[in-house]
Amino acid sequence: MQVREFVADVSWETAVDAFLFSRKVMGVSKRTLEWHFHSLKFFRRCHEDLNLTCSPLTCPPEHLRLFLDWLNKRGCKLSSQHCYYRSVRAFFRFLVKEGLRADTPTDKVPPPKIPEPIPRTVTEEHFLRTVEAIGFKNPSGLKWHEIRNLAVFVLAFDTGARLSELLSLRICDVDLQKRMAIVRGKGQKERVIVFGVQSARLIMRYLILRRLIHEFRDDDFLFVYANGSPLDRSYIGKAWRDAQRRAGLNPLPFHGLRHGFARIWLLRGGDALSLQIIMGHSSSEMTKRYVRLWGRDLQKLHAQVSPVDKLVLKQSR
Repeated sequence: MQVREFVADVSWETAVDAFLFSRKVMGVSKRTLEWHFHSLKFFRRCHEDLNLTCSPLTCPPEHLRLFLDWLNKRGCKLSSQHCYYRSVRAFFRFLVKEGLRADTPTDKVPPPKIPEPIPRTVTEEHFLRTVEAIGFKNPSGLKWHEIRNLAVFVLAFDTGARLSELLSLRICDVDLQKRMAIVRGKGQKERVIVFGVQSARLIMRYLILRRLIHEFRDDDFLFVYANGSPLDRSYIGKAWRDAQRRAGLNPLPFHGLRHGFARIWLLRGGDALSLQIIMGHSSSEMTKRYVRLWGRDLQKLHAQVSPVDKLVLKQSR
């Protein structure tokens, strides 16, 4: 990449603003923009604390190493350090792409190695006990907000969609007859999710009860509070934890529903490529990780249905 010779230097504020603007134009979420903003703010604070002098165009790899060491001494978790590193890397790659730098400091500084945690996965039994504690088997007696929360839980486990994707759904995005919906994932990428009869029935019942409270339009958000404003992540997260406690279970994170869908998909013979498309993974890395994690479960399943083993066993009788 040829560096623009007419650019003598650029301030940190100008470079960061340009980077954030480029991400916004790309359609990244508000949360992602805030993550970049705070990560780069932390990077600059490190420079101030350590009296490091440089510009975005001259920042050397050594400053990135000092930044990681600075984070470590502050007690920052390895997972958080890795997140800060990825944001800083994206920032410098942007400068290279725009012809403002010839290389990035991250080229010579590897990211912090973090252990790969086992996803806290919601099993079928865990899910069933939780929704039954709410009233899944007899929803006719539930209040509208209980039906609404139940619909979110069931739809998440039925489709593997992210919570942010479900909460950004609008009524016009959902086709209850075809049992399909259009969700917008990371980077506002659209994809279609398919759900079952039970999910469709819960959503329909919720919308009927909602109509009794107030009118709504097709472009309104699907899951809302009584005043019509969209639900937020913290509310649903708390509702999910409370429901699990009511069922006498140790609470698992809401994202465990997404992991649970992926696990069941693989155990029931679904292929990894389709799973990648369904879940909206931008690369196959996360899907491969699922396959590795639940490999033992797949082995147990194969031991029960192995055609060759069954044939040999039959012939030996």
